[in-house]
Amino acid sequence: MPIEDEEFFAENIENVNRLTTGILLLGNVLAPLFIIISRIGIFEIPYSYSISLGIIIVLFSIIQSIFVYVFRWHRIPMFFGLFVMAAILAYMGTNGHIGINISYVLVVFLSCLYYNVVLTRFIALVCYVFMIFSIYFRAKVMCVNFGTTESFYFFSQSAGFTIEFAFSYIIAVSLSKRSHSTLSRALKKAFQLKDTQMKIMEFIPIILESHELFTGHHVRHTVKYVELISRELVKEGHYKDILTDNIISVYSAAANLHDIGKVHIPDSILNKPGKYTYEEFQMMKSHPEEGRRLIRLLPMINRGLFNMIAEQMAYCHHEKYDGSGYPNGLSGIEIPLCARIMAAADVLDALLSWRPYKQPFSIERTIEIFKESRGSHFEPCIVDAVINIASDIERISNEFQRQEIEDERKEYDWRVQLDEGREKSR
Repeated sequence: MPIEDEEFFAENIENVNRLTTGILLLGNVLAPLFIIISRIGIFEIPYSYSISLGIIIVLFSIIQSIFVYVFRWHRIPMFFGLFVMAAILAYMGTNGHIGINISYVLVVFLSCLYYNVVLTRFIALVCYVFMIFSIYFRAKVMCVNFGTTESFYFFSQSAGFTIEFAFSYIIAVSLSKRSHSTLSRALKKAFQLKDTQMKIMEFIPIILESHELFTGHHVRHTVKYVELISRELVKEGHYKDILTDNIISVYSAAANLHDIGKVHIPDSILNKPGKYTYEEFQMMKSHPEEGRRLIRLLPMINRGLFNMIAEQMAYCHHEKYDGSGYPNGLSGIEIPLCARIMAAADVLDALLSWRPYKQPFSIERTIEIFKESRGSHFEPCIVDAVINIASDIERISNEFQRQEIEDERKEYDWRVQLDEGREKSR
């Protein structure tokens, strides 16, 4: 099952757990209501029964609330909440003055909201057993109060309720199966669409390579570094509530677009081996704004989450933690987390990669530069993450260099010769 499916069903379990918890909490009005009804003489329910019912509901609703809101468990409150509802209904059904008939089926239908056929079957069995026990004890009450034969009442009621319950069970299980199947197919198609969209994003570096020699490789490298840094942050306990597996995958995919604005920068500037003039650097500094403009033209991906993150990365990855970056001089947490991570990945690859005007820096020198930039260019915890994964970064960087450096040299020499040929032809 794709991770998106798992996250959807986990979120659904959490939401339905809150619903069952809310129903149990609402059930706390039953005991006071029964006392009031008995007091004004509508019908008589023993106070001892109402009080015991109230204690049971209060106790179980508190336990369910702790499971859901304090421990934030999923599986245990899923079973516990439904089991408790069935037990409370069974206890209410033992009283001859309260008409609990086929209400147990409501718990079974509530279980269908979890889209879990096994759960629905289990809860149906629990509810049926509770219903039979409830009818048995109710038969004793009816026998004393109304003079009916205990066995006659029990078997006649059990037979009728069993038939009704059987039909309800078939409907509930069918509903649970079809709902789960339909949702799974829909999520699978959504996953396939998203996968296609992500592959299109991965095609962007290939397009950039035709425009600028090093950007394509650089983008692919930063995709990997963004993922590594994000996972290390989580491992060290930073931003765990934000950096879920799904968000990290979106960060990595969005990194493909962080330099998309460079398509509007002339080749003569992008491929210039020497230092930029002031005017050329000002033009280069326009690529975050151009990137944001282009990304805003994208269709909605992942309900807009991808678009938002890609835009933030493209627009803010040259901001610095101390506010000395561009285009807006943002500082600290004013810079989106995705862009703070992207900035580190961007510089990391720039330092470790070969360029016509420099050799790759060693991992030791790269780490020294990051330490010197702690709190100025980069957020301290991000620098710590880079330091912690230095060995992984070195290994991946070496792999990139072995795969690409010779191709980059050949491509660069070819472009230089091409430019020289153009100059001679003028």
